[in-house]
Amino acid sequence: MDKRVEGDGRKEIKKNRLGRTQLKKEAPMQLKRSYRPQLGIALVLAILLLVSGGIRSNAADPASGKKSGRVSLTKIKGRDWLLTAEGRPFFAHGITHAGNQFAKLDLKKFSEACKELGFNAYGYGCPQQLRKDMPYVASWNHLVPISYYRGKNGVKFVDVFDPKVEARLEAGVKAYCRINANTSVNVIGYCWTDLGSWPLENPSGKNWVDFIRQLPKNAAGQKAYQGFLQTWKGDGGKERDQAFLRLIAQRYFRILGEAQRKHAPDQLIFGDRFGFNTIDPDVMKEMLPYVDAIAIQPPFHGQFPKEKFDAIHQLTQKPILICDFAIRFKDGEKDIRSWKPAANSVAAGKAYAEYVQAALQTDYVVGVFWCNPVDTPKGFGKSGVKQGFFGEGMAGRPGLDQSVKEVNSLREALTPKK
Repeated sequence: MDKRVEGDGRKEIKKNRLGRTQLKKEAPMQLKRSYRPQLGIALVLAILLLVSGGIRSNAADPASGKKSGRVSLTKIKGRDWLLTAEGRPFFAHGITHAGNQFAKLDLKKFSEACKELGFNAYGYGCPQQLRKDMPYVASWNHLVPISYYRGKNGVKFVDVFDPKVEARLEAGVKAYCRINANTSVNVIGYCWTDLGSWPLENPSGKNWVDFIRQLPKNAAGQKAYQGFLQTWKGDGGKERDQAFLRLIAQRYFRILGEAQRKHAPDQLIFGDRFGFNTIDPDVMKEMLPYVDAIAIQPPFHGQFPKEKFDAIHQLTQKPILICDFAIRFKDGEKDIRSWKPAANSVAAGKAYAEYVQAALQTDYVVGVFWCNPVDTPKGFGKSGVKQGFFGEGMAGRPGLDQSVKEVNSLREALTPKK
């Protein structure tokens, strides 16, 4: 049995019936059925070439799925796969932020458009009306508002050592689990805070250690910090602050992790959503006992960053969900800010298909979600357009639609059959 040190005591970790680590102790819309694009001759040949060139097809000898009543994880021929509540393997692929208040979607039309392209899931930010339609990622981003894109004045750390804060956080987790209880059969898993300002040096310009250090003398966090200093034997400065940051992470993830398992015990947990620039290995290690897989929001810098994903997988030894990703492209005079936007939607579609194909070639990526359904403002006082997958009125983007249809056909062909 695995054990880990938590503060001043030890807690045993056991496996639950879904095979993950768990701490001891403690009116619907009428929507169209999912459409499966037919494979053309050219695509069939492309699939055969890809399989012989490195993408393994597990379809020839699949493991039988086991019905669990909830989305779960499994391994088939050494590769991680999600399993539907009915026990069917799947690689989740869809679009995030369908509930974006600025999108003002016709949700029935959006659902039909997604299925027409072969998408099989919704990413985080899925509105209530779509939660019985397809599997979806549940998430929140308000309990601890530390996302770095909120800006220095918008990032608000909390005193996780304060029992009142702990009670508030658990109540928030409980409330959100209740919101998703009636559609839990479709919950792929839960994500927590988005792109948190975890590293001591991060884009927000402030960090959690400084926040605790500046609390009043009678604050629980200040007392915890002073107690830490009395026992600290190492050097001062960054080494000391990094050690205390790990204690903050330990406390934070214990609070959220135990609450999550208590109020949604059979659901998968992805935990905090990390970008490459928000990963702190010490922090991530403190999250691992409470999560089943890792949620990553990578930027696009030209190609699938396999070395970075490999390093995350090696550190965590858990599957990875690419939970929010897109390839932005030039679109008339719109202010589309991105790392080298693609020349047009055709080029973006080609690059996106290559990215998803590369994800399918790994042993550990279990899903990819495109960021944003339609063009919206960026929010948080930022100028420019947050580009969407669909054009105005849910119109298709030239080239992008076809590339996604083809990659979804490839995904279907490579997915083990029950």
